[in-house]
This record gives sequence, C-alpha cells and structure tokens, in this order.
Amino acid sequence: MSHEHDETSADVTSPWPQGCPVRRLAEDVGRFLADDDADAGTVDRTGRAALGRAADEVDSLLHSAFAAHEVVATELRFAGPRRGFRRTVLALPPTPAALLLLCLRLCDGGDDVTVMQHTAGHGTTTRSEAWPFGMAAAERMTRPPARDTLPLPAGLGTDD
Repeated sequence: MSHEHDETSADVTSPWPQGCPVRRLAEDVGRFLADDDADAGTVDRTGRAALGRAADEVDSLLHSAFAAHEVVATELRFAGPRRGFRRTVLALPPTPAALLLLCLRLCDGGDDVTVMQHTAGHGTTTRSEAWPFGMAAAERMTRPPARDTLPLPAGLGTDD
C-alpha cells in the first residue's frame, strides 16, 4: 500500500501540518519583518535572508556552548570587619597566584575569602579560606570542579 504525501495535505503526526517547516518559518519571519503591504515575493526574500543570517548565528551559538561541567563565571567574595562585604564576578577564573595577588590588594588579615565557581549545568562549587593563606590553599580554591563521570550526549562535549 503506497501513501503519497504532498505539502498541501495535513499530516496530523507532524509538528508542521502545513508543509515544509523551513518554508513556514521563512514566511512567518518574512511577514513579521516586511512591511504590512509587502507582496509575497518580498515576504519570501525577507524571510529567507533573515534565516540565512540566523543560520550563521546558530553556528556561532552552538560553538560557544559550554559543557555542563565548565565554569561560566567565578565569583569572589571578601568579608571582614574593616572593609565589610565585597564581591566581584569574573568571566575568567583566576589562577592561584592571581588569587593571592587579589587578596593581597583587597583583603585584611582575618578576612574571609570565598571563591564560587558557577558551572553551566552542575551548580556552583564554593571554597573558602581566611586570609592570609598560601599557594596550596589558593590552588585548592581555584581548582575547577571535577567533571562528572557520566558521558555527555553526542555534540555537547568539548572534544566534538
């Protein structure tokens, strides 16, 4: 038994019952972006051009994705009786030596120093010490969170 299907027939199992999803998307985007009085050709060209630009953006977005275990921000918190509570959020994680220099500049003896590493999908790792501390403590505080032993789905790993 053969079943032919054309773009005008509705398929109730398809999330796009009115035909080709790209064509429907281009039409929707084109109608949104084009003038209200635009003809079908202008709507089509406008929609296709916008989707073409968006396709490049999608590639960039996917290449910028983090694996769940990766640190996306590092928050430093300092608290002490003389300078009070201070915090800063960094895009790059500090090295142990950089953390020591930051503390030398920003902390008084006895201040609590907390390094919070926010990951893309595995929550936050928090490590604290009282200032002054040495290189071993700074290394422990800045060490990236352990990667889960569960394999990542295809396409989400950093080796892909």
